Amino acid sequence: MPSSEREGPETGVHPTLIDVGEATSALPRALTPMRPRLARRAFNSPEYIFELKWDGIRALVARDATGLRVTDRGGGDLLPAVPELRELRLPEGTVLDGEIVVCDSRGRPSYDLLAGRLGPKAAKRGRGPIFVAFDILYADGRPLLARPLAERRARLLGAGLGSRILAIPEHLDDDGEPFLEVVAEYGLEGIVAKKRDGRYVPGTRTADWLKCHVTPRADVVVGGLVIEGRGRARTVLCGLRGEDGSIAFAGDAYVPPYLGEWLDVATRDFAAERSPFATPVALREGLRFLHPRLVAIVEYAGLESGELRDARFRALRLDGHLDDCRRDTPVEVPSYPPHTTSDRPRLIVLNSLPFPVS
Repeated sequence: MPSSEREGPETGVHPTLIDVGEATSALPRALTPMRPRLARRAFNSPEYIFELKWDGIRALVARDATGLRVTDRGGGDLLPAVPELRELRLPEGTVLDGEIVVCDSRGRPSYDLLAGRLGPKAAKRGRGPIFVAFDILYADGRPLLARPLAERRARLLGAGLGSRILAIPEHLDDDGEPFLEVVAEYGLEGIVAKKRDGRYVPGTRTADWLKCHVTPRADVVVGGLVIEGRGRARTVLCGLRGEDGSIAFAGDAYVPPYLGEWLDVATRDFAAERSPFATPVALREGLRFLHPRLVAIVEYAGLESGELRDARFRALRLDGHLDDCRRDTPVEVPSYPPHTTSDRPRLIVLNSLPFPVS
């Protein structure tokens, strides 16, 4: 008998044996979603497909032998915050990329309603939550990351995974300009253009994916507030990070009155004695500096001398990262004449939204 068969585990000579079935059933736990860059404008191109941009929280959903996981961009567990998604039914060995959304009474995704559900008061308003899956990264425990997007999309659409809490949106070939026009008509956030032959590279922000907003928006560092006498935030002082990690002042954002009192209370624990900005800021009555820990979504009309013009506070980003608060040089893509009128884009919008739109 060979020595390797005579010696038992008690001799300490045998290496530890690996259960191959268990090893292949586990999925990676450190995947970070691929991210889009900013397009200068909507465009038409046969190299791209176009999808809705969802006004939600980016998430990865995975099921393996250990169970279901729903994680945010940093790997944090989202299931305690969105327990409804525990009912998701996926085949073992599957990883999906997508967003968690809550829709308003007209069927449109609303980050404000989603943030209200996940905030301290947990107001259960809106329709959802729904996980909108727009990419499949693993199937049957095998990676699909190196496969072209068109193949991954076809596999996702053919997998039959749709349910009352999991939506699989459609996409439009070639024509981003008429698509964005229809998206604006329905009051939605924007579109994302993705190269049809592109691979999925986790953790990258790449020009293979390009976002086009209906109204320009940015993630900014909340560096301070201007508080009115009635204890209501009137203005957010916005910051953007430089390559050296410093935070430059990027202008003021108006706070709608209905959010002012809430924002004042929500940020009090972050009050600071000195400015977090590396560039000068004009002092004014009611100014409260904040430690640079919070990220806000703001909409704006344009940029002027490096500052946001006519900016408006939308919400605090629940999954915000300071590294996301950077100036993004827009990507210019050649555009071609569209192949379609608005009828096809309109159908894609209506078929993609998880609830009927009014």
